[in-house]
Amino acid sequence: MRRLPLFPLPETVVFPGLLIPLYIFEERYKQMVRHLLAQSEGPRRFVIALTTPAGLREVGGYVDLLAASENPDGTFNIVCRGGERCRVGGVGTLENTLYQTTLDLPYPLERATRSEEIVAAWDALETFRSYMAGVADPKALEEAIANLPDDPLYQASFLCVNLRVPALDKQALLEAPSLLARLELAQALMRQGSFAGHPAEA
Repeated sequence: MRRLPLFPLPETVVFPGLLIPLYIFEERYKQMVRHLLAQSEGPRRFVIALTTPAGLREVGGYVDLLAASENPDGTFNIVCRGGERCRVGGVGTLENTLYQTTLDLPYPLERATRSEEIVAAWDALETFRSYMAGVADPKALEEAIANLPDDPLYQASFLCVNLRVPALDKQALLEAPSLLARLELAQALMRQGSFAGHPAEA
């Protein structure tokens, strides 16, 4: 079975479609970036998984390296795009590598009918507008929402990334069994929480 580089990160949960800028300074991950850049075919793919004091979470996300710029000191600034979620398993270090790898274990999100997902995403975005009231510039917020892709999967990603909740709550969103469940949980978090001290409205 194919193996992919593994990049454990605290406070980072990957959702599909979103761009992720990263600063790479540890030697093992600089090696990982060099190995990815050396690939001549296929996506330059690795896995990001949340790490906590309790250990590495068993569900992470595929990430494709889009661009990398090496700095004079050997560090890298990279830009990646989040992909579908995956399981993390069989973690180990290959010969001649400093970084860990994981088995390539897809973990598809259950999808409902398009009409069901569109309605659920619309409801969640309406809740998000209330959640952000008094915090975000209304015009900028509406512009961001208007520019979202039509696929409710990516609309859910936008919501999940922009919720001001602990990383473990975002991990729960990632691990939700279906897209509808992810949107429902996002709404629940918005209704019970607050952004920058402002109570969220139901």
